[in-house]
Amino acid sequence: MGRKIISNLIKILVFFYDSCAFFVKKGCADAVLIIRLDAIGDFILWLDSAQHFRKIYPDKKIILLGNQVWSDLAKKLPYWDEVWPLDRQKFYRNLLYRLKLLKKIRKAGFDVVIHPTYSREFSYGDAIVRISGAREKISSVGDCSNIEAIEKKISDQFYTRLIPVNPQPLMELKRNAEFMYGLGMSMKAGLPDLCLALKGVNNPLDNVSGYCVLFPGAGSNGRQWPIAHFATLADKIYRQSGLTVVVCGSPDEQGLAESLISQTGVPVVNMTGKTNLVELAVIIKDASFVVSNETSAIHFAAAVSTLAFCLLGGGHYGRFMPYDIENKTKKPHPVAIIHQMDCFNCNWRCRYFIKDNEPAPCIEKISIEKVFAALQPLIKKRHQLGSV
Repeated sequence: MGRKIISNLIKILVFFYDSCAFFVKKGCADAVLIIRLDAIGDFILWLDSAQHFRKIYPDKKIILLGNQVWSDLAKKLPYWDEVWPLDRQKFYRNLLYRLKLLKKIRKAGFDVVIHPTYSREFSYGDAIVRISGAREKISSVGDCSNIEAIEKKISDQFYTRLIPVNPQPLMELKRNAEFMYGLGMSMKAGLPDLCLALKGVNNPLDNVSGYCVLFPGAGSNGRQWPIAHFATLADKIYRQSGLTVVVCGSPDEQGLAESLISQTGVPVVNMTGKTNLVELAVIIKDASFVVSNETSAIHFAAAVSTLAFCLLGGGHYGRFMPYDIENKTKKPHPVAIIHQMDCFNCNWRCRYFIKDNEPAPCIEKISIEKVFAALQPLIKKRHQLGSV
């Protein structure tokens, strides 16, 4: 309770601190600012909708204010004219950095500001919209997943228009399409596509012939399949398919990769923390398949037409996975591997006692046999191709 009080006090102080940006003389640019500050996977899922902003605003300059962790990838896409990166940690903790960025946005004087995020955040996207001074400020009615009800009531007033939403749960691709429909773009949700961003990019694994990719990391320990299971799976894959196992992840997940490798008796290539996002996408594109916890790797795979197997827990079941959309192309949809429980959709507020560094029951109980069984058709196909 004490932490929550302190957090709320900080938000109040920051709210009034942001008001300093209002003293900056507002510019007048016939341009659109799109604000998208969420994680890598959310960004990739959004790309199917993002490509249509040029059709809605054909005569305006489009600038994307994006999360710094994926901004270099965004710069390789033709959907916007500029990408302005935002460091989330610095924006919240470094008041000088925060004020400088807010002043830049205020001074630019955007005609339209669009915040196409369903689960908005009061101190990030909403705060930026507040000081923008734009003639039109558009977002989604949204929900309260990342915002307190009182905060949402306040920040709803920052916008000139809030696009209505279906109150029923929707898969994120459909939710993004719903927003675009509210802007006047009639479209069906489809798979994201990263092909344009990967042109001319070399695969760091060009010297590896035939491989699959494992992602043992996750956003939190509770959502992470046991590392010993990954190690056993790596052993089974190599011995029955001959595929080289490549382990990928962020620099912070190097310890997980080393633990996995130490528990296997087969050759493993460790690329954890050794690639940027564009290189990672190319590695995934050229892989036979991907096995991952519910991370951005699953959505990367979908965006480059590589079959992925997601070890899916119940916390957000149905929102980001499985892909509940019509398969309009021959591109493979990710496969969800689950252990069904009656407590799905808990928003990762697990009702079971979980020790530190242990997964939630819905993750832990996904068996190695079930995962390997899902891979069997691919392994069998590889054997058939090898015997031709």
